[in-house]
Amino acid sequence: MQTLLKHLGCTLLSLAPLGLFAQTTASPNLVSENGRYALSIDQINHRVQAIDLHSNTVIRQLKLQNKEGKLATISALYANTKRQSFILVFNDIAELWELSYNPKAEPVYQGWVHDYQMGEGIADTQLFAPRKTPLELALDCFTFDASGNYATGADQYGKMQIINLDIRRKIAELQFAHVVYPCESTIENTEMTSILHLKMKIFGQTNTEPALQIILIDMKTGQRVNR
Repeated sequence: MQTLLKHLGCTLLSLAPLGLFAQTTASPNLVSENGRYALSIDQINHRVQAIDLHSNTVIRQLKLQNKEGKLATISALYANTKRQSFILVFNDIAELWELSYNPKAEPVYQGWVHDYQMGEGIADTQLFAPRKTPLELALDCFTFDASGNYATGADQYGKMQIINLDIRRKIAELQFAHVVYPCESTIENTEMTSILHLKMKIFGQTNTEPALQIILIDMKTGQRVNR
């Protein structure tokens, strides 16, 4: 059964997240907030299709693989309505992809962070051009700040990273004593930033319910907020 969550302008469709976050579903589709586009995931053939629902045609097809050619499956798919884009997170490769359907989106240069600002490489100006962010490790359980520009995900060992989607790189990394769950956490909007009320679960030695602890994190800086 697929899981669909809406939070702060971002919709999550959970496919096959890792380990402690595990849920599964088959051949999902996610529709843009304007009802114009749908993204269809074919996990078996490692591809994603962008569909124009007005004309019922496939306007873009992408192979799910990294630059070395390693095939990947998607763990979660998000609709980031603030940026008019879809966000893809993978099981097999440490990358995050953003596919924009905003006609005013900047061209995507098929290089990494070090060269895109200088316009190096071949510019992809089409809709759903993959804007790829290399990650240092495979992350899951993502959530986004109110602007949609900052994404945070965690691994199964208590490590969390905050990613700036504009510059396509990590801006903060935090290590916790227990597993944290950004995707289950709430976000508080202030005039200056978004505060993540990060949920940490502390599991005991028995089968009792885990103890919960809430940690406040500034989504723009990664700094802890004390109150």
